[in-house]
Amino acid sequence: MIKNERQYKITRSRADEVRNSVGELQRTPLPDGLQPEMRELQLDALRGTLDDLQAELAEYDALRDESLIEASGIAQLPTALIRARIARGLTQRQLAERVGVQEQAIQRYEAADYFGASFARLVEIANALAISVDYVIHLDRS
Repeated sequence: MIKNERQYKITRSRADEVRNSVGELQRTPLPDGLQPEMRELQLDALRGTLDDLQAELAEYDALRDESLIEASGIAQLPTALIRARIARGLTQRQLAERVGVQEQAIQRYEAADYFGASFARLVEIANALAISVDYVIHLDRS
């Protein structure tokens, strides 16, 4: 998952490189001794990588227009907070300013998917993002 503009730019650049590699490979004559099937395998691998990169870019772009972030369990709360920040159009620095912490703190939280962040900090993050979290707790019948 792309979590910030820097990662977005890197991913976009990497997608361009892979796209260029696909085009170059398609234009280059088959070297002596290389079976056409091997060239197709190379192209398939590059296309698969390109598809993955484009999917990540599309997901990040789509988040910018989101108004509802869904999570099907509490374990998905960290990803939902990151997605909400992106949907709000906030940088990690802007979120840090709202929470009153250094930008590096938000970067570390997000890089680790908020592992190690206290519940109180998660509540501060949610409040800074001006989001409401609705949750239904189901008790297993044992």
